[in-house]
Amino acid sequence: MEIDTKEPVNTNMELYKEIAHRLFQNKVISNINIGNNRAYNVDGRQLFGFELHLGNKNNPLTVTLANVENALNGILDNFEDYYEMKIKLN
Repeated sequence: MEIDTKEPVNTNMELYKEIAHRLFQNKVISNINIGNNRAYNVDGRQLFGFELHLGNKNNPLTVTLANVENALNGILDNFEDYYEMKIKLN
């Protein structure tokens, strides 16, 4: 996951809690791991990146890109100086 930010960010527990809350609330996942946090600059843009490892032992088919994007839609509205979120599959 990548987020455009105003300032360098290495971690944000409030954002991680909100991501987990929304994914659990929307019944997309039953477990989550977040790691590999990093701040970097690409083409003059400050980015905050991290990996999400998502699973659902009860219903694995709910862990789709569309469901994750839907659950996280609008999440950055609550975080000042965070602008655009991109989810990439690995």
